Amino acid sequence: MITTRELLRFDLFSFLSREEVSLFLPHLQERRCRKGHILFVEGEIGSVVYFVLHGQVKLSKMTPDGEEQILDWCGPYDSFAETLLLESGSYPATAEVVRDGTLLVLNNEIMPALLEEHPRLAVALVRILSKRLRLAQEFIRILTSKSTAGTLASLLLRLARPASAPDAPIYIQPGLTHRDLAGMIGTSREVVNRSLSAWKKSGIIRPTAEKLEILKPQELADWP
Repeated sequence: MITTRELLRFDLFSFLSREEVSLFLPHLQERRCRKGHILFVEGEIGSVVYFVLHGQVKLSKMTPDGEEQILDWCGPYDSFAETLLLESGSYPATAEVVRDGTLLVLNNEIMPALLEEHPRLAVALVRILSKRLRLAQEFIRILTSKSTAGTLASLLLRLARPASAPDAPIYIQPGLTHRDLAGMIGTSREVVNRSLSAWKKSGIIRPTAEKLEILKPQELADWP
């Protein structure tokens, strides 16, 4: 059973109080999904926003050349398809489950009544969606102003999960291949291999069997 405490860990609900976030509890449905399951395809009309409790989901688009371009990699306490939160429309990407897990599903049909009854929700949600837009714009700026290695460094920081303990490093969950990382920034796997190898030797990152640890995030942030 999902709790308000768990919901507050999602960025989309982070500006809400416990009382406000509890309004969503009756409307969230748990859905268990297996690896390989397609949640929706690019251009499909929908009305549902997804929240990842466990597992991983890949968001991608097809380029004009028919190549897959990975846009994002969603893990626990990430949400996606927020553009459909207030009204139905077409999904901007394809979502595929890449690791078995549990998702929460929210249909936007409940939003008009909730927002009318609780106007503070609208303010909080607009604030969060504005933050998402700023982050997206910042990453576009990075793509056009930094070197390929610098863009990869920024991508690693964007994908990083919070440290699991006060003295532990931030980290990237397993599942993403070097080819996946290359596809997300429009470069080759060889370029990604070289950059990661150099950062490993410099002690900036530390690959383990379970995850990729980022030991010196500031050095990645400052990479030109």
